[in-house]
Formats: sequence, structure tokens, C-alpha cells
Amino acid sequence: MIHVVLSSIATALNEYIKNELNLQEDVVILANAIDMSGNLNSQIDNKLCVFLQNIEEERVIRNGAYQAYAGMNPPKHFNLYVMFVANFPDPNYLEALRYISLVLEFFQGTQVFDKFNLPSISLNVEKLSFEFVNFTFDELNSVWSLMGLKYMPSAVYKLKLLTFTNNLIREEVTSVLGKPSES
Repeated sequence: MIHVVLSSIATALNEYIKNELNLQEDVVILANAIDMSGNLNSQIDNKLCVFLQNIEEERVIRNGAYQAYAGMNPPKHFNLYVMFVANFPDPNYLEALRYISLVLEFFQGTQVFDKFNLPSISLNVEKLSFEFVNFTFDELNSVWSLMGLKYMPSAVYKLKLLTFTNNLIREEVTSVLGKPSES
């Protein structure tokens, strides 16, 4: 489900930017910012890179006793932290700032996504809301250090409430000790 949700958001953002800048080519890429060697991913050159930064279980909404059916596990709710990085190396720094501005405009214009304004969203998703994440300088430094990269214009949004359910019902069988049947 995460792959469908992030692909849908990246596609919608890509269309928005293409329309705003009157572009023909795709400019948003859903990919890791770094490759397996720890280097900057060459696929994201002169692109707006979108990637999953973190997954957090939503602890406020806990349904420990909830069971739709006997033996069914309760749903789990998660928040996703999604990072948008404008990788436009010098002399294109102003382009990087332009693209991050467009990300901010996109999410300011639409903070909640559902099946009506984002038809490609997963059938299992009722709605998603996006909230801008404010980092302190220390937190921002930690994020970029963890990735092993130098800072680039970026924005992080908390995608709120992705619910995972497993409709698999786990049968509860009690042990029955009975006498052998008499014939």
C-alpha cells in the first residue's frame, strides 16, 4: 500500500509542476536519494526526488481491544515521513528553490487527499492528510548526516494516517478433551 500511495502523490505532484512550468518531461522521481554505494543517486540529477524518510506508528489511535471479528487482529495506524529534495546542482540553485516552492504550494493547496481528488490512491485508503514538518537546525543536520549528503533544498511532510488491516481471521481453537465415542 505504501508504494501505491507514494506513487500516486509523486504522480500528482509531477503533473502539478509540469502544468505550472509548462514542461513536457517528468521532473518528479520516486527514488532513493542515495545509491547502494552511499553516493548521490545519479537518477535524481536535475529532478525533484521523493522518498520515504521514516515510518511511525500512530500511538494516539490504538485499538487494542478492537476486533471486527473474533480472532482478527486490530488495525494498525501509521504516519509516513516523506522527503522532497530538489537536486539541481550549481548553477541551477535557483531552480532548486523554485521546485521546493512548488512543493509547498502543492500541499498548501491540497492538504487532504482522498479518492475524489486523487483517484489513483489505493482502494484501502479513505483519506490522507499532509502536515509540514518543522526541523530545528540540529535535527536537520542529523537528517542530512544520516543520509551522508550535503544539504539541498528540501521539505518533509508527515503523511497522516495510513491504516493497515489484515482481514485474515485467526481461528481460535480450544482444546477439547472428550471421551472416545461409544458405539
